[in-house]
Amino acid sequence: MIKGLYISLTTIVLVGVLSSKTCAGQDTLKNSRSNIPRHLPSLPVVPQFPGGKDSLEAFLKKNVHYPALAKKHNITGTVEVDFSVDEQGKLTNIHVYKPLGYGCDKEALRVVKKMPKWNPGRDGRKPMALDYHVDIIFAPSEKK
Repeated sequence: MIKGLYISLTTIVLVGVLSSKTCAGQDTLKNSRSNIPRHLPSLPVVPQFPGGKDSLEAFLKKNVHYPALAKKHNITGTVEVDFSVDEQGKLTNIHVYKPLGYGCDKEALRVVKKMPKWNPGRDGRKPMALDYHVDIIFAPSEKK
C-alpha cells in the first residue's frame, strides 16, 4: 500500500511540475509577444501619374517628339529625368539625370514640364513630397 501511494504521489508531483513548466512557457511566450509593436509604421506610397503607368506611357507616346538633330545623326537611347512631386502633386526640381544630347535632353525636359499634376506620395493618409524618376526613350517611330 505504501508502494502504491509512493507511485501516486510521484505521478501527481510529476504532473504538477509539467503543468507549471507549460504555464511558465506560455507566460514567457505571452510576455515576449507583448513587446512586439502592434502598429508598425506604414511604407510610403510613391507618387503616381494620373491614371497610372499606362496613362504615363500614353502621355509620353503622344507628346515626345524625336528631335531632327538626333534623327539626322541616328541617335537613339534613353534620357533619364529626375524630379520631385510635392504634397499637392506639382512637379519640382526637374533635371536630366542621364543625358543623351542632340536635342533629346531639351525635349525630355519640355515633356516632363508639360505633365499634369500627379497624385502625390503618401505616408499613411498624409501626402508627402517624394522624388521620382522617368525614362524617356528616343528612337525613330515605327512606320506601319
